[in-house]
Amino acid sequence: MNRSFLLACLVLAGCAKHHAISGQVVDRNGKPLGRANITLAPGNVEIITDDDGRFMIDYLRDAEGTRVKMGKRTDYAIEYFKVGFHPQKATFYFKNGELTLEPVTLAEDTVRVAPSDTAFDPGAHPNRGQEAGGSYEGE
Repeated sequence: MNRSFLLACLVLAGCAKHHAISGQVVDRNGKPLGRANITLAPGNVEIITDDDGRFMIDYLRDAEGTRVKMGKRTDYAIEYFKVGFHPQKATFYFKNGELTLEPVTLAEDTVRVAPSDTAFDPGAHPNRGQEAGGSYEGE
């Protein structure tokens, strides 16, 4: 009887589905973005992509921060963020099992440098460098 029970447990364990959400973050040229931040809500999960821009979320966290199983049939919001890129948000419905999201392309931030309308006169600001911080010599 013990063998039958053990065999039944092993079969049931093998049939249990793994619940996970995975995806990849790339730049506009299709190059993977490692170390991008991924935030999933609800679930209080924040993770970082690997060097290939890939991530996998297979757990959630409750209000106390304890890991809990992923909910079935749930709407989620996911945010993708990396310094120097515009963040993106998306929502999706997770039924159960394993869900692979389409790769997300983050666009680089653009910095515009324009000349100032005000002329800067260094003579009007004597010793400007010393006012910003103390001198360590003799003070």
